[in-house]
Amino acid sequence: MRIGIFPNLVKRESADIVRQIIAICEDQGVEYYLPAYVGESRQALYRHIGASHLRPQKKIYESIDVAMVLGGDGTILKMSKQFAEAGVPICGVNLGSLGFLYEVETSTLEQRIADLIAGRYFMEERMMLQADLCYEDGTCQHLPPALNDIVIGHGNVGKLIRVDMSINGQFIQQFPGDGLVVSTATGSTGYTFSSGGPIVSPQVKCIMVTPICPHLLLKVPLVLSDRDELSFTVDNSRNSVRISVDGMMDQELLRSAVLHVKKSDDVLNIVRFNQSYFYGNLFKKMMGNE
Repeated sequence: MRIGIFPNLVKRESADIVRQIIAICEDQGVEYYLPAYVGESRQALYRHIGASHLRPQKKIYESIDVAMVLGGDGTILKMSKQFAEAGVPICGVNLGSLGFLYEVETSTLEQRIADLIAGRYFMEERMMLQADLCYEDGTCQHLPPALNDIVIGHGNVGKLIRVDMSINGQFIQQFPGDGLVVSTATGSTGYTFSSGGPIVSPQVKCIMVTPICPHLLLKVPLVLSDRDELSFTVDNSRNSVRISVDGMMDQELLRSAVLHVKKSDDVLNIVRFNQSYFYGNLFKKMMGNE
C-alpha cells in the first residue's frame, strides 16, 4: 500500500493531521508521498519532509495506490478531475464544516489507515458530467468534468434569464428564472438540494435538472437516465448568463452558443469503510445534528 497525502494548505490545521499520517505510515512501514508543492508552504513541517517523499504533481499519481485528501468538500471537488483521470481512488479526511463527501474524521484516523493497510474497505464509484460549449463557428470548448454539478445562472443578480433545454435532441421546455442546476447523484446534497431537488443515493447513476427560483407555477426537478444527453441555449435571454462547473470555474454562456451535457467517461473512486455511511451522514450532517 502506497499512500499519497494531499493537504489543503489553506487549512492550517491540516499540518497536524499530516504529521499524524506520516507517523502512522512510518510506524507501519508504509510508503507515503506528498506533492512537491507542499514545500511552498510556510509551515515548518512541510519544509522538513525528505525529498524522497515528494513527487511532482504530474508524477505523484504513478507512485501511489490511494490518495488521502485533507480538507472539506471543496477540496475534493477541486481535485476530483486529476484523481479521476489518473484512476487513483481517494480517501477523504474531513477538516471542513460539513464534509459530506468524507467518511474519515480525524478521531478515527489511525483505525482507518489500519483498515487501508489490511484491505478492509470497498470502492464506491462516483459518476461525473462532461460539458462541451459549442460556438457558431463550429468550435467546441471542453469544460472540466463535474463531480457535483454544472450551474447555468444569471450573470446579474435579480435579472431573470431564459434557458431552453433539449433532451436527446428534442426541445423540452424553456425555464425562465434564476437558472438551472444540472447535477449528478453526488451533487444532490449540494446546490440541487438547496434549490428543491431530491436527495439521491450515490449508487444511482442519473442526471438531475433542478430549476433555480423558476418563474413558473410548477417547479419540477427532473431525474433523467445517465444515458440521456442534454443541450441548453439562452438565445431568448436578454440578460447575461454564466456557467459554473463545481463552483471551481465560471464563464459566460453566449446567446449564440450551445451547452451540451452528458455522462463523463471519467469516474471518481472513493474509498469507503461502512456500507451504510451515506444514510448515517445524511441525517447527521444535513439536519445539523453533528
